[in-house]
Amino acid sequence: MSYSQFTTLVLFAICLLSPCCASPVSRGEDPDEIVKSESDDNEYRSVTLSNKIRCVLVSDRTTEMAAVEIRIAAGYLGEDTPGLAHFVEHMVFEGSVEHPVGNYYQTFVKESGGSYNGATWESATTFMFSISNESWVKAARLLASFIGNPLFPREKFPSAIQAVDSEYKINIRNDYRSIYAIAMKLSNPKNRYGEFSVGSKETLNITDIYEQTLQFHDRFYSANLVSIAVVANDTLDRLETLAEEVFGKMPNRNRKRPQNTALPFPTQDKRYLGKKIYYEMKTSQDQIALMFPINLPGHVNVDYITYLLDHEGRGSIYQYLLTRGYATGFGSFIILEDSQTVPLVVYCSLTEKGIADPHFIVETVFKYLKAACSDGVDVELWRSINLLSELHFRFQEKAEAHELATSILDQMGTTNDTSLYLGAPSQQVLDVEVENEILSFLNPDNFNLYIGSDTFSSSHPTDYGPQLTESEYFYSTPYLDTNITEELLEMWRNVETDPELHLPRPNTFVPTNFELFEVEEGDEGLYPVEIVSREEGDVSVWWLQDQYWRQPRLYTGCMLYPARTSRTPRSWAIESMLYQIYSQVKDLSLYEAWEADFNTDFTQGDGWEVRVHGYSDTDKIESVLKEMLDVLFSLDFSKEEGLFNATVVRPVEELYDEQREDSYSFAYRYIDSVVYSEFVDPSEVKIAVGTITQKEIQQYMLNYISDISLVCGTFGNARREDAIKYANIIKEKLVEQGSTIQNEDRRRMLDEDILKLPAGPSHVIRRRMGDSEEVASTALVMFQLGRAEETVGDQDVPYTLYAFSELLSIIIDQTCFNYLRTEKQLGYMAFCYVRDYEGVLNFFFGVQGSRPGAGPDVMSGEINNLIKQQHEMFKQLTLTSEGLSRFELVKQALSDKLTRKPRTLMDQSFKHLHRIYSSDRDFYQVEKKLVAVSAMTMDKFLGLYETYFVGDEKRKITAQVYGKSHAIPEVLEEGEVLIPDVKKFRRKLTETY
Repeated sequence: MSYSQFTTLVLFAICLLSPCCASPVSRGEDPDEIVKSESDDNEYRSVTLSNKIRCVLVSDRTTEMAAVEIRIAAGYLGEDTPGLAHFVEHMVFEGSVEHPVGNYYQTFVKESGGSYNGATWESATTFMFSISNESWVKAARLLASFIGNPLFPREKFPSAIQAVDSEYKINIRNDYRSIYAIAMKLSNPKNRYGEFSVGSKETLNITDIYEQTLQFHDRFYSANLVSIAVVANDTLDRLETLAEEVFGKMPNRNRKRPQNTALPFPTQDKRYLGKKIYYEMKTSQDQIALMFPINLPGHVNVDYITYLLDHEGRGSIYQYLLTRGYATGFGSFIILEDSQTVPLVVYCSLTEKGIADPHFIVETVFKYLKAACSDGVDVELWRSINLLSELHFRFQEKAEAHELATSILDQMGTTNDTSLYLGAPSQQVLDVEVENEILSFLNPDNFNLYIGSDTFSSSHPTDYGPQLTESEYFYSTPYLDTNITEELLEMWRNVETDPELHLPRPNTFVPTNFELFEVEEGDEGLYPVEIVSREEGDVSVWWLQDQYWRQPRLYTGCMLYPARTSRTPRSWAIESMLYQIYSQVKDLSLYEAWEADFNTDFTQGDGWEVRVHGYSDTDKIESVLKEMLDVLFSLDFSKEEGLFNATVVRPVEELYDEQREDSYSFAYRYIDSVVYSEFVDPSEVKIAVGTITQKEIQQYMLNYISDISLVCGTFGNARREDAIKYANIIKEKLVEQGSTIQNEDRRRMLDEDILKLPAGPSHVIRRRMGDSEEVASTALVMFQLGRAEETVGDQDVPYTLYAFSELLSIIIDQTCFNYLRTEKQLGYMAFCYVRDYEGVLNFFFGVQGSRPGAGPDVMSGEINNLIKQQHEMFKQLTLTSEGLSRFELVKQALSDKLTRKPRTLMDQSFKHLHRIYSSDRDFYQVEKKLVAVSAMTMDKFLGLYETYFVGDEKRKITAQVYGKSHAIPEVLEEGEVLIPDVKKFRRKLTETY
């Protein structure tokens, strides 16, 4: 069957068999057209406010969280001082004319159970929040006030500059920022994309920074340059009225959007192309990148060519390089989307063999392009790609409110008209001439080559590259700029095709049956029910039929529980290597399934889980499930040794390489190493990886599945018989592999004990970073609370500790940020939150930063001061009606969070899975937690805070990890006890939760 016949047949089948089938989305002539999926029950309206703000309103009558995003059409392209746009983004929140107190907006959002963020890009600055429907209007008024009429208090400038500088330094060893900086440095000097956008003390500590801040805000923070998306549970008419009231007062100065008049990489321009740049990688795997500048007409995207490049099935570049031991990853992406010339980046993660011969990778890319593009765009493949997009669009799932707001503004920022295609393919009509023109840019005379490795050196040549004699200024990355030789270019112009490199084959996994099954009698649709018990069939099978979303989707899978085994560095390494082998092989058979929206997962943790989720076409689900199991149980454990080392051993070793971790990750690891009874040290795992053979991995897998207990579940548009059938497919495959299915409940056997810290003193771990060049340090303070479901005190209310810890997290979150980052200027990252360790609640305070004189010991001291200040604040709250009202609002925010419904069937399925696989299998946790929240009083909250955070019974540990910027002190604070040897300390811990 030809590709054309196959595609036509699939299209016909989908339209014939689907009760939900509609004709493919068409584009009208209306410039304000809003195109949405037939499964999308939201209502949309595009309006222009009285002050010329473009605003898209979304009425979502099912959302329990509203979202607002405000985007100003100006970023760092409009600045004269590097980092100024980013700095202004920070400064607008330091007080407004209407609300002089800084951070008032953020505190309100956090205490209302919401979240906020902001970002600065080349051509835009954006501010967004997500919050309850009842609170969004107030939050929006506050945000509009701070953006439109900021005070810019001079006394706040030093702390804001420090915050920007901390953000810069925390990312100074970020390889991708370094690569981007080098690429832009070597681009057309007249373009503005190469500007240093983050900012630092060096660029912002200037005499006229105050004046420049005012000028930038005046030039660009104008209503006519603002676009807004509002998503809320209200009518469109009311949303339009509120939008005008809230945002219509923002000043309109009729400013012009900043323009970048020069292209960074003009196509076919020999001055900026034909380069080969070597650079030093700091923390990431060796890689190679080819950058092709492409001229794009405004209505055309690069979906076709990125599909060809990103494909990972048979005939792909990825499989060709992987099976030869050159690469472990491959893909493509575009940058500078608002530029007239879009740089298309083709990247490849290299093995040692790959970095030794990077020209082979380039040759392979051009071989593939010649095979795939020499005859121009393949019309039937283009239609197949569009078919998959249309299918995804037709059965589009609900997005979170903040995700929808962002996607709307992303489109508004990149289209010339005001049309919105909400998830629809943006290109419906094939323009062969234009597509072929795009393909023509992918040639050896129109690209730059970037080669990065941690083996490269600025002091001498290495086996894999020359001496790097130049250095990028802001990220201090050594590099060398050379030209690609004419000999190489000529070779790549004249490559011969290889039959192993070819276009993707027809996709046999495209679903055709979208029948929605009738709800079966006896299914209440609230919680999963066990429809087959172990006593009936050795396998516990759970099922829940979707009665809410009514979409042709489902989840199915099983958890495999082995006989009790202990975790060791060796077993951990073997499982990681097994997953690496599986993940590389599955794409040969299952990549097309993924393209057709069938996701297959093989995960390892307390047990092994195999699962499929996607469309509920029973024939296709069965095919995908069987294919996945065939792949998993026919893995090749006899690879050539060099290939095994390159594609399995080295990548897994890098996964556990402490040189690639930051100080925050290190701090977490040290705390985990104390409290987890079966903690496995990643450094020991890395050592074990190099000693493990393929035969040992194979034997481990056989041993693991030889004696197992099975729990399976199917949720969504599925009948009882389907759930049983899918479970039996997995069971039968396991039996075929020699498994004995035990009629035994093993869920509790795999629960890990958490060691209980001694009460009283603060135990401190002090360590130097593994990477001696890492600038940032971290202080992480943890308080152990207890099991989430525990009752506390004289009230018999389960989940009291849960209610306390979650309320504390909401109340203290913004205060923690304001004090540690803004007031004390300790670092860019400052956080306070609760974390669940195997059902045991722990509360964390943390800071990551690099400011001289503010090392982890200073950070820890200020965290202690914050804890004391909060104690006094909580005591005051108990004394005033305002404080008690504030506490009740926080309780309401937590209750709203608990009762919030999942947005998609998959979200709900994973939530139920967690309960089915857990040792307690309690489906009524939410109800119990709501009772605990309701029962919590301010006095009780204060008593718990005193017990767990300031009293003699507190259980506290601090991990201090010192980066390059700070020296380890020799003295401890009063009440601190140093842990010089973690293993010895652990042996003294005899109590567990």
